[in-house]
Amino acid sequence: MARRAPILAVVALALILFGLIAHWMTKMPAQPWYEFGWYSLIHIVVGVIALIGYFAGGSASLGEFVGRRSTRYGVNAVVYSALFLAVLLMINFLGTRYHYRFDVSSEGVNSLSDQSRAILDELDETVSIQAYVDAGRDPVLEELLDAYRYESDKVEVRVIDPQIQPQLAQQAGISQLPTLRVQLGDQSTLVTKAEEEAITNAINRVSAKSRKKIYFMEGHGEASIKDKQTPAALGLFAEALKNQNYDVETLFLPEVEHVPEDASLVILPDAERDYFPHELDALNRYLKGGGNVLAMLEPGRDGDFEELLSSWGASPGSDIVIDQQVRLFAGPTLGMEPIVSKYGNHPAVKELADRTIFSLVRSVTPNTSGLKGVRADTLAMTAPTSWAETDLERLFDKNEASFSDDDKGGPVSIAVAASGPVTALGGEGDAQYQLAVFGDTSFVTNKYWRQLFNDALALNVVGWLAGEQQLISIGPRAIRASRAHLSPNEARTVFYLSVMILPEVILFTGLAVWWRRSNQ
Repeated sequence: MARRAPILAVVALALILFGLIAHWMTKMPAQPWYEFGWYSLIHIVVGVIALIGYFAGGSASLGEFVGRRSTRYGVNAVVYSALFLAVLLMINFLGTRYHYRFDVSSEGVNSLSDQSRAILDELDETVSIQAYVDAGRDPVLEELLDAYRYESDKVEVRVIDPQIQPQLAQQAGISQLPTLRVQLGDQSTLVTKAEEEAITNAINRVSAKSRKKIYFMEGHGEASIKDKQTPAALGLFAEALKNQNYDVETLFLPEVEHVPEDASLVILPDAERDYFPHELDALNRYLKGGGNVLAMLEPGRDGDFEELLSSWGASPGSDIVIDQQVRLFAGPTLGMEPIVSKYGNHPAVKELADRTIFSLVRSVTPNTSGLKGVRADTLAMTAPTSWAETDLERLFDKNEASFSDDDKGGPVSIAVAASGPVTALGGEGDAQYQLAVFGDTSFVTNKYWRQLFNDALALNVVGWLAGEQQLISIGPRAIRASRAHLSPNEARTVFYLSVMILPEVILFTGLAVWWRRSNQ
C-alpha cells in the first residue's frame, strides 16, 4: 500500500488539474462557472475519488504526504511549469502590444498585395473605413480589414451593425450588406465587395489628387457603355473602370477636330461601320503626341483602320481562331470560344496566371517593321491545339474548318501591346505612345466580363495603358486560402485530442514507466 499510494495521489492530482484546465479553456463567456463539460467533470470526479482513496487507505496522512521528497519534487515541477506559463503569457502580451505578422501560406493569401501596400504607403491623411455588416460581425471581412490596419497607421476601421445604429446606415446610404464606406476628408465612396481589389481601389479613389479620363469611341455602332444588362453591351466594363478611379466618357470624333487633351486613354471597341478618314487622322495625331489606345476588333472586318493598326505595331489577321475542344461523351469538337492560359512577358500580363475566354477572336501579331525603337509583345495566345482559320467563307457558310497550309498553327497570338517613341510614328518630341490590340471585343462584354478572369486581363491592360501600374495584378477575386473550416463540435474535438488527451496520455505513460521502474 505504501508503494501504491504515491502514484495514486499523483494520478489524482493530474486528473483534477487536467479537468480544471479543460474547463477554464473551453468555458464560454456567458456560461456559469459551475457548468462543467463531460471531459472536465469526469476527470475532476475520478481525481477526487482517487485522492479520497489515497487518504482513506491509511497509507499516509496529509502532512506526511506533503513532507515527502517526491511531493517536494512535484511541487517544484508545478512551480517551474507555472513560471513557464507566466513567461508564455508575458510573450503573448508583448506580442499583442508589439506584434509582427508572418504569412506562411503558400500563396500569401493572408497578406495584402504589393500594390495595396504601395498605395497605403502613399497616404498622407487618415482613411476611415466603416464596415456595415449583418449583426455587426463578419470574421472574414474583419480579418481583411485588420491587414489594412496592420500595414498602415493611416487606416481606421469601424465595424457597425445597421440594426443597432440605423441612423448611421441611413446617412451613409447603405442599401445592402455588407457595405464599406471609405472616406478621406470630404471624399467618400461605397464598396459592396468585401475583396482586396475593391477596398484598395476605393482607398486610391478617395486619396487621388486627380482622376484620369478614359474615352470610349461611339457613333459607329459600338456597344453601349451604359447598359449593364444586355449581354453584348459594355456596361460592366465601364463600371469597373469607374470603380478604379477613372472618369469614363464617350467620344464622337466627327463632332471634334481632335482627341481631347485630357484623354489618358482612348478605347476603340469593334464598330459596325468604318471610321471616317479624318477620324483616323485624329487618332494618328493623338498617338503621335504620346497618346494611349486600346483597340478591340472582330473577325471578318478589314479596312483602313486595320492597316493603321499595322503601322502602329500590331497586325490583325484576316482569320478566326479555331480551337479543338474535348467534350464529355462527344469527343473532340471544333470550338470558336478558345480559352487562354498562356500570356506574354509584358508588364500588363506577366503576373496573370488565370484563364480567360474569348469568342470569335482573330489573330493579332506583333509588327515592328519600320518602327525604330518600338517594342511589340504578345499579350495572350491560344492553346497549341488551335489554329487561325483563313477560309472564313467555308467556316460561316458550311460550318466546316480544317487546318491547311494557309492557316497559322497554334499557339496563336490574339493580343499585342506596342510602345515606343512617337518619332517612330512621325511625331516630334521625346514622348512615348502605348497601344494594345485585341482580336476580340466580346471578352469585355457583359456576357463574358465575369467569366473566368476576363475582367482581370482587361483591367490590367487598361492600368498599363493609363499609367496606373499600382493597380495591375490586384485580382478582382481573392485567392482561396488553404483553410479547414470546422464546426464548433469538430473544433472542440480537435482541441481535446491535441491539447488535452495527447499530453495526458504521454503524462500517464511516463508515470506508468516511472512506477514500474521504481518497483523493480
